[in-house]
Amino acid sequence: MNKKFVVVVLLALVFVLSVSMIFAQSSSIQLPKYNGPAVTLTFWSWVPGISNSIAKFEQAYPKIKINYVNVGANFTEYNKLLTALSAGSGAPDVAQIEYQVLPTFISYGGLVDLSKYGANNYKPLFVPWTWGQVSRGNAVYAIPQDTGPLALAYNKAIFEKYGLTVPKTWEEFLNDAKKLYKESKGQVYMTNFNAKGASNVNWLVGLFWAAGGHLWTYNGNTWTQTINSPINKRVINYWGKMVDNGYASTYEPFTSDWYNNLSNGKIASMISAAWLPLLLANNLSKQYAGQWRIVPLPYFAGEKPTSGNWGGSTDAVTIQSKHPEAAMIFALWLNANPLSTTLDNENGGLFPAAISGLKDPSMHNTSTKTDQFFGGQDVNQAFFNASNIVNVNFTWAPWANYFFNSLANYMNDAINGKMAWDQALDQLQTSTLNYAKNQGFNVK
Repeated sequence: MNKKFVVVVLLALVFVLSVSMIFAQSSSIQLPKYNGPAVTLTFWSWVPGISNSIAKFEQAYPKIKINYVNVGANFTEYNKLLTALSAGSGAPDVAQIEYQVLPTFISYGGLVDLSKYGANNYKPLFVPWTWGQVSRGNAVYAIPQDTGPLALAYNKAIFEKYGLTVPKTWEEFLNDAKKLYKESKGQVYMTNFNAKGASNVNWLVGLFWAAGGHLWTYNGNTWTQTINSPINKRVINYWGKMVDNGYASTYEPFTSDWYNNLSNGKIASMISAAWLPLLLANNLSKQYAGQWRIVPLPYFAGEKPTSGNWGGSTDAVTIQSKHPEAAMIFALWLNANPLSTTLDNENGGLFPAAISGLKDPSMHNTSTKTDQFFGGQDVNQAFFNASNIVNVNFTWAPWANYFFNSLANYMNDAINGKMAWDQALDQLQTSTLNYAKNQGFNVK
């Protein structure tokens, strides 16, 4: 028997057994009870339809009432939260905070360490890599809410029309792109390079992440920044080749141009986070309904299959909360109870960080609009598989916001030929390092 085949089979068995052990461990853990006085907690979040989950929580914990407020999404909320924390009042008990922004509030000292309320006991309830996003050592600063593991969405009809093979590696993806460009006479792009706007470059960081690259590491009180590492340069030069040769379009994502070109068969594939298929099913025309498919994210030849992450949030307890234990119980139930995660998936499109949410049968009902758009495929299972191979050790720095704004600017300079693609990462490394040092961070 082929030795390589035996090794692959053994590795697959180890993976299946380890996942089964995680499932067994998580299913035996009960969410905490609340024995304190009646309280009302204020919760800031922008998840559509999350009030449905809140109502179920209040039924399960009648002594805890939730005052839900949507003060705005993303940076609209963050600016208000920083203002309230600086003023010493006005912050909510619990706030939704994205993974990449969480270190900013940790560094600011605005969040409660939930380990003192037993948060680490519930680590097995969540996909392993997410716990590394919300903790530092034994300290836990938030409860994981949702994630965006990466896979590849492709238009099966376009691939068949031009004789493309479904790529397993990035080298095969590039060969497909060359063939598509030739056969379509440059009229069909292999994919789109999302770069316009700071909120639209997260996918690129997810590809650094998937390739084994890091932006920052943290040890003690010292940060090390490696934005222009050889791994990250390999990724950016690959995509530079895709753009420069006309294989990838550069439409601003989530705009009418982007949706229209995906609808009309002008873009054959898309790097997809777990939350993207719902948007595609809701916004693309019926011309290719049922023709889209999800497959694992390609990887560089000689490397092992991996995935990165694009998006996702946590729920954190602020230092102004007078009821931090009750607040942690709320954040935990909201994101680990299958009833809640199912509702948030149905109403808000969230892809759960909790293992119980991913296992729930309703998450694998292939009669949904999204799954039918993808030919009856169990889309959530595909992303569940991706989530299990996301690198656990990826870290965000407190100055990630500055980084994202700068990354978008440098990527657009590279697109417009103002600098080489790897030079853009060198410039980004220098400017971001100077910014972090000027902000008082111990970084090298």
